[in-house]
Amino acid sequence: MGSSVTGKLAGCETRMMMAKTHTVIRDARILTMVDGDREFRGDVLIADGSIASVGQCSVPDGAEVIEAKGGILLPGFVDTHRHVWQTQLRTAAGDWSLYDYLVHMRMTYSSFYNPDDVYLGNYVGALEALNAGVTTMVDHCHILNSPEHSDEAIRGLRDSGTRGVFCYGLFANPTSHSPFIIDPDMAWRYADARRLRAGTLSSSDGRILLGLAPNEPESTPFATSAIDVSFAREIDAHVVSCHVAMGAYDQGRQFVRQLHEAGLLDQRFLFVHGASLTDAELGMIADAGAGISSTPETEMQMGMGYPVAMRARAAGVNVSLGVDIVSNYSGDLFTQMRMMLQSARAQAHALLEARREAPRAVGATTQEVLRMATLGGAEAINLSDRIGTVEKGKKADLILIRTDTIGMVPATDAVAATVYNAKAEDVEMVMVDGRVVKRDGVLVDVDWPSIARRLQTSAHRIISSARAVDPAIAKGVVDGFFAAPH
Repeated sequence: MGSSVTGKLAGCETRMMMAKTHTVIRDARILTMVDGDREFRGDVLIADGSIASVGQCSVPDGAEVIEAKGGILLPGFVDTHRHVWQTQLRTAAGDWSLYDYLVHMRMTYSSFYNPDDVYLGNYVGALEALNAGVTTMVDHCHILNSPEHSDEAIRGLRDSGTRGVFCYGLFANPTSHSPFIIDPDMAWRYADARRLRAGTLSSSDGRILLGLAPNEPESTPFATSAIDVSFAREIDAHVVSCHVAMGAYDQGRQFVRQLHEAGLLDQRFLFVHGASLTDAELGMIADAGAGISSTPETEMQMGMGYPVAMRARAAGVNVSLGVDIVSNYSGDLFTQMRMMLQSARAQAHALLEARREAPRAVGATTQEVLRMATLGGAEAINLSDRIGTVEKGKKADLILIRTDTIGMVPATDAVAATVYNAKAEDVEMVMVDGRVVKRDGVLVDVDWPSIARRLQTSAHRIISSARAVDPAIAKGVVDGFFAAPH
């Protein structure tokens, strides 16, 4: 297909392209993701970073024109849970359980990240996401070993061009392995988050927003978690991201119920995983207007139970999807949509099989999971007034998917083609805030060979350092997490 620039802008330098305020994406198969809308063929006019018109659009003088040529145009994907810093540890977690992950990633590798490593992890991780059409991410960032780590994590996200919520992680990583030391002091972390709120992330309508990731609620006394939640309100965190109710690892504390009974549950909360949430807790989440992020691939590999997404959706909860960790999985939401859809169908079919009944319908649909990856994600993180649909007035966070590749033709059903057939390499164009960050299938202004070398060097140093650590002490600490008092 190929998106081509026509008119006076053809062949101009990038700086001239950036100066333009109008862009028309012409002749696309548009999936608005507005509930009830169906695919239609048309144009989208973008002005000053926002969608100005959808339908049949005239081309303003001097505007950039992107010829979609029948490609699928839809809102950028919204990944509501990712630990972006782990990019240079790709494949490390291939055969890990959650227990292994906590011992090796959280208690070992994390200690050896310096601020530059964090920058690289976040920058390249965000580029990987953009390359796959993910235009907004919630970065649940628990690699903040110093204020410099915080600054570099945010800089990595900003430099990539992504939109996102930077959830400041209050988790204390080990500062030394010989002897083994974990810094329990939360005071400097609170002060650091306040510093960011007053400075770098002071805006409530910027491209990167400030959120909070409280210290793990499943292994922290509720009184301590309540202090973290109160702090989130103090700094006006946009999202409060919490790992909860993780299947076999669930200790029965019912954190959502505790929040509800304490009067602390509100729409800021994004509950991650949640396979063992009770029906009553799902009702509480729905009533509060809070969200759930399901990460099907990690949940099924690491013993966290079957994804809760479909059960939560039936309860009226704002449901979304996340990649979780690229230290194991690819950084795209195409895979997560497929995993979510087929795991939900398999669970439904298993119930029928137990009654010796054969399914006559598949249940969960492609439209449902595509919604989770777009508008559902925006709703779950309180951004549906800005992103998540292709509508006049929304931010121009858009992706264009080719339909002429060997894996996409004939793409008869645009929704099914997006969910089942599309891959990152089929994403032809990505736009954030009206700025094209991927054009003709290639990320814009990214010197990948140089970045790849830096990432490889960082990975080698971190992995080599971690190999010298005896995991016995870390295992003892993780054992203590799961035995923590309620």
